[in-house]
Amino acid sequence: MEDDQENISHDYSLVDKHLDELSQREQSISKQLKSKERKEEIKNGIRQAFEVAIILFSLGVFALLIAFAIRLVVYSPLS
Repeated sequence: MEDDQENISHDYSLVDKHLDELSQREQSISKQLKSKERKEEIKNGIRQAFEVAIILFSLGVFALLIAFAIRLVVYSPLS
């Protein structure tokens, strides 16, 4: 009976090391994904800013054309 109850000590250092490596890999992958997402957000932001700039420029040109048309109506060159 006494032989069955030996003091057994388990060494889990390899398991702990493996778990640490897995968590480091996971953190590395998540950092890469966050970096990729940031780059995509920046690209989308630049694209959206460019679209807004084009729209504002178009509205400005349209306003100038309307102003010129009103000027032609009010100060008719024929009269």
